[in-house]
Amino acid sequence: MSSSTPSVVSIQKNTYDTIDIHSLLGPLGGITHYVQKGDRVLLKTSLLIPSDPKKAVVTHPTVVKAVAEEIIKIGGVPYIGDSPSGQFTRRRLEKTYRKSGLVTVANELGVELNYDTGVTKIDIPQAKKLKKTPYCNYVLNADKIIAFPKIKTHIFMIMTLATKVMFGAIPGLTKAKYHSLFIKRAAFADMLLDVLSFKKPDLFLMDGVVGMQGDGPSGGEPVDLGILLASEEAVAMDLSVCSVLGIEPMWIPTLRQAKLRGLWPSEIRYPLLTPQDIQYSGFRLPSIAGSRLTNSRYHRLQPLPTEKCTACGRCVEICPKHAICIKDNRAVINYSDCIACYCCHEVCPYEAIKLEHVTK
Repeated sequence: MSSSTPSVVSIQKNTYDTIDIHSLLGPLGGITHYVQKGDRVLLKTSLLIPSDPKKAVVTHPTVVKAVAEEIIKIGGVPYIGDSPSGQFTRRRLEKTYRKSGLVTVANELGVELNYDTGVTKIDIPQAKKLKKTPYCNYVLNADKIIAFPKIKTHIFMIMTLATKVMFGAIPGLTKAKYHSLFIKRAAFADMLLDVLSFKKPDLFLMDGVVGMQGDGPSGGEPVDLGILLASEEAVAMDLSVCSVLGIEPMWIPTLRQAKLRGLWPSEIRYPLLTPQDIQYSGFRLPSIAGSRLTNSRYHRLQPLPTEKCTACGRCVEICPKHAICIKDNRAVINYSDCIACYCCHEVCPYEAIKLEHVTK
């Protein structure tokens, strides 16, 4: 249930060249409130696919680096990890870390990049939807967790924020499987909240310096927002982002289900900047949002492979319903099996799958 104690969200104006983690975390008690000497601290970044940070698909490496430096100063032992889309293998991790700029960070600071692809089956006793699941050992083995969500749109879940960040604790292709098991947005959102509840990060630090608008989480457009946020509470952080961007929070499936679960805070306190101080107008939600929110008859989008397709097979690998094959050097979708989860759109490295409205 919601707490009578106010949640605290610290918000700062920043560029990637002016990050001041000490000032951002000051109102929350500083880094020493969360990390002690000798703690092995997972920096759980957001790495959907191998992507240049300039495209705003992944957490920017300078944000991760700034926090790692603070942890090292007090004698903590940071390590960086996530489970990207696709197969959870060392080869996939190497490519993703390199493309996202994290290999450079690790080399400069002497910080470990996680290559442990082991998993453990765990129970989530209080779960609404996901009672049992394989769970990545790299998360289970941490003494403390600092999660780095990014402000991004999401073609299926409208926004992907702090309440979704721990989906990276689920290994590789299991995430695609859950798209098949939890087809409805409400069910998928409840599953995400279940995952978040199992091993809740000690601290969330959100990269909103450059976010993504439009048809995210990989095919949208970068947008300069110029903010960093820090909080112990994922729901409070996401509600704050909605306030900044002028989004009705009940439009976001994870926040709607969190409201139904009684997880919304009774009050949010802003010790630095308030959402009103940094209001951003004109932020574009995904294409699907308009029709979904206005109950238009154009209620879904259909993925369509285009001439950009190179037949790389990433969409075939990720599709939870095995509705895609390669034919004549082009991805071909069997729409009778397609569940409109848009995993193919998310992971395509060539942005070769566009989304078209279909009527019903």
